[in-house]
Amino acid sequence: MLTGEAGNSALFAACILLGVVAMVFVVATVNARRESRFAARIARERGERMSELLRTVRMAENIADLGIWQYDPANGAQQWSDGMRTLFGMAKDEEFIDGDAETVLFANDIDLVGQVTARSKEVGPYELHYDIHGYDGMPRSISVQACNLHNGSGEVARVVAVVRDVTDQVQRERKLERSRVSALQEASVARKLAETDPLTGLANRRRVMAVLDQQVVQSQKNGEPLSLILFDIDHFKSVNDTYGHPHGDRVLQEVAKIAMEQAREGDVVGRVGGEEFVWIVPGADNSYTRIISERLRLAISMGTAIEDKPPVTISVGFTSLVAGDAPLKLFARADTALYDAKGAGRNRVRMAA
Repeated sequence: MLTGEAGNSALFAACILLGVVAMVFVVATVNARRESRFAARIARERGERMSELLRTVRMAENIADLGIWQYDPANGAQQWSDGMRTLFGMAKDEEFIDGDAETVLFANDIDLVGQVTARSKEVGPYELHYDIHGYDGMPRSISVQACNLHNGSGEVARVVAVVRDVTDQVQRERKLERSRVSALQEASVARKLAETDPLTGLANRRRVMAVLDQQVVQSQKNGEPLSLILFDIDHFKSVNDTYGHPHGDRVLQEVAKIAMEQAREGDVVGRVGGEEFVWIVPGADNSYTRIISERLRLAISMGTAIEDKPPVTISVGFTSLVAGDAPLKLFARADTALYDAKGAGRNRVRMAA
């Protein structure tokens, strides 16, 4: 979760404190069965060392805003230091009785015991992260640096952990992530705008030619057919002159809408000129392309009447990829077929020779 020098320093400090807590446990479990005349002195010295170590732990908690958590797998008991309770928004003088630990963790949807139990095979320190909502009403992010202490039989005799408030670091990281996602979204929007015709929402000429380049390469590679349809609104200048440019814009939008309804998923429909459109049809041969071209022509002639204005018609030219075709050659051949349709009287479909 933490990155950079600050994160490494915090991790190092936590590991050191884990070592101190581990020493407390080791000192506390020194074999008391030695039968020696020095047993009393050893016990006294052990108690003094424990007191000193515990004072060191409490001082570290106060200085570094840390908490110590301990768990005894044998009886299921948890020990929470003052610093640990403070991290969960509890006052130091607030009574902490049996069962409070489980209650506080449950209230924050944290199964800390279950998670450390699941990692009982871990040899070195491991890290867990949680978002909590303290008793003081403050949301926090905490890091739990835990370590398993094994007995002579190799079983986990105790789990000790240093718990740290990492809210500031987490918030910085989340802010950076939000900024990264926002930047990617803005870049995506900018790219889409750069490739989209603003009036119709179709792909613009730049996008169409880029897709055509890709599709030609792909079709030549896998041997699948590829067709290109060009269509042009008949007498569009007359539409603008007679009914005005706002109506002409609505006609363009309606033609674009109908064309998109006719297209399949994976097809690309674009506007490449004032009233000229293109339809890239991957996987389509000449027979299928003729059918969909006629269907598009009929749909536009029947569906572009706006209010009391008559519908428009289109002229269509199409062609399919042949061996050795470059994208511009394919486009030029479809364009020639379009002009053949116009020359034959408009409102018709022509296939490139």
